[in-house]
Amino acid sequence: MTGLDQIRTGAARAGSAIAGHLHPAMSVAAAPLRRVAPAWQDAAGRVGAHPLASRVAGAARRAGALPWGRALVLAGLGALGGAAVFLGWCAVTLPPLGGTQPTPRTVTVQAEDGTPVARRGLVQGRLLPLEAVAPAMRQAFLAAQDPWFEDEYRLDAGGIAAVVGRSFRDTISDGPRSGGPRLTQRLVRRDLIGAAPGDARSLADRVREAILVLWLSARESDGQILARALGLASFGPGLTGIDAAARILFGKEAGALGTAEAAYLAGLSLNPDLRPDRDVAAIRTLGHAVLDGMVMRGTLSAAEAAEASRTLDGLSPAGTTPVTRSGVPDLVLAAAADRFGPEPPREAVLRTTLDRDLQAMAEKAVERRLDAAGRGAARAGLLVLGPDGGVRAVVAGGAPLGPTPEARRAASASLRHLDRDGRPVYDRLVAGPMPAAERRRALLTLLASLARPPEGADDPASRDGMFVGPVGDLLVGISLSGTTTENGAGDGPEALFQDLAAQVAKARPAPVAETREAARETGSTARSVGRLAWQSPDERPAATPSLRGVPRVIDTGRLRLDGQSVRLAGVEGQGGAFAREFRQYLRRREVTCQPAGGADLYRCRTGDQDLSEVVLFNGAGRAAAGAPPELQAAEANAKARKAGLWQ
Repeated sequence: MTGLDQIRTGAARAGSAIAGHLHPAMSVAAAPLRRVAPAWQDAAGRVGAHPLASRVAGAARRAGALPWGRALVLAGLGALGGAAVFLGWCAVTLPPLGGTQPTPRTVTVQAEDGTPVARRGLVQGRLLPLEAVAPAMRQAFLAAQDPWFEDEYRLDAGGIAAVVGRSFRDTISDGPRSGGPRLTQRLVRRDLIGAAPGDARSLADRVREAILVLWLSARESDGQILARALGLASFGPGLTGIDAAARILFGKEAGALGTAEAAYLAGLSLNPDLRPDRDVAAIRTLGHAVLDGMVMRGTLSAAEAAEASRTLDGLSPAGTTPVTRSGVPDLVLAAAADRFGPEPPREAVLRTTLDRDLQAMAEKAVERRLDAAGRGAARAGLLVLGPDGGVRAVVAGGAPLGPTPEARRAASASLRHLDRDGRPVYDRLVAGPMPAAERRRALLTLLASLARPPEGADDPASRDGMFVGPVGDLLVGISLSGTTTENGAGDGPEALFQDLAAQVAKARPAPVAETREAARETGSTARSVGRLAWQSPDERPAATPSLRGVPRVIDTGRLRLDGQSVRLAGVEGQGGAFAREFRQYLRRREVTCQPAGGADLYRCRTGDQDLSEVVLFNGAGRAAAGAPPELQAAEANAKARKAGLWQ
């Protein structure tokens, strides 16, 4: 017998021996499944006796009779052993069912005088039994996360296969259940394993997800799984669990939550990246969708939903202020992130340039203007920048400030002092002044964000009005939107500006000594109106080239003033409805125009408002070629808001 024949004979004997042991081995391998859950006992008992086992055994015998059959069988057994080791490693490294307990952290954002204006941090609540959570909160959470969670579900062979298949998919379907407990899967993937939607997941994480979903589905009731999901869900950045969310956001226990509060929190759980005290409008929109889901599930009547919807429209979490809704605290935190060091602080304090008194004046002026406009769909945005570009006061009328380059620069200029765990890290008491033109461009860009309507807002008839002007060394920007011309693009923004300016002048009158000192620094002195400055004998008083009067509007780029045609510098005008609105804006206002280089080219102003800037800001014209940067910024502002021509 040759060596090759001996190898073949040995392989055949090994194949026969393996086939003889394979059938009972498969029965023994199925034995642990009997202890996992009663639902698997019947399936596990039939594994060893299944016809497939005989087929596998026959295949092993035939493989043993083939050349190199023994090596192939051994390789297959090695692969099965490796898979078993991998499964065992995944099972040993499962995350704890109670979730990870982060170290509590707190960051306080303060105004200039040390008054707290916002708090951020990491907080995790207690795991509460289901009975300790208000029924409205349970139903709202199910309506948001899995309306079909309470449907009958069997964890048979088909159910197990569905769970495994869904664990290997990157998305979790929001439709009716198709063979898998969706809420349990979201609990495991998002809250236990910590994989956010869209994150890349390893093979081990997918296997762990399948193991945990099957384990929870087999060992815990629907009520226990729901309680665990409520206790580990995220209700905003750093805020985990319904216990912490109810106490921090609404100052009450989870069992005392009302329907509107439950809808707000359930909506927040759908998008936990939203800030509860900043993105209030967006969360309310999600809350309304949750109320509709509760009606669909039959846990809330239409009348109850309508009442809860009215309550939800006026609901805001504790600590919500115009400052937090503006997003400025979060921008300042982002600007300070690189100063915290590699390890996040347990306690940190950020001091900013926000002026609490000026903020109160701004809020009071906005409230008065909105009351005069009749509320409704009216929105007002107000921003006050200091000489260095730092934010001194802010009121957000639309969406929060986005992380644009201008917003990041304003946040960086607003940061004055930083403490980390009781140790000073950063201190800047004085900042250099920002050039006037750069500060004005930054203000216009920031106003575009503040004036942007919230997501989902349906306000096609609104008209935007803008006013930018100085109050002492401060630069104030106003944006006002309403459903009528009078409330929006008429006198509203200017009236709001004058209200704020009057409050500031009353609270901070300019001393006479300061006026004289400023005159001395600029090399000028006040002269009597009746006396003229000295002149040389050959000098003649120059004629004043400016035009002044009440104009007649030809289009948004041309006026008729003192019998002369005037073109607004930097503007390509429009007629029609835009010209009519411009005429309404200028009604009986006096305009002053200064030559801007061309025969009939002028920069015209009414009060402190540059008319070229007003036209471009409202999208009533296009910026001409070579327009100055501030006019290009006004046009970009209108494009961002889709105002006028840019709708």
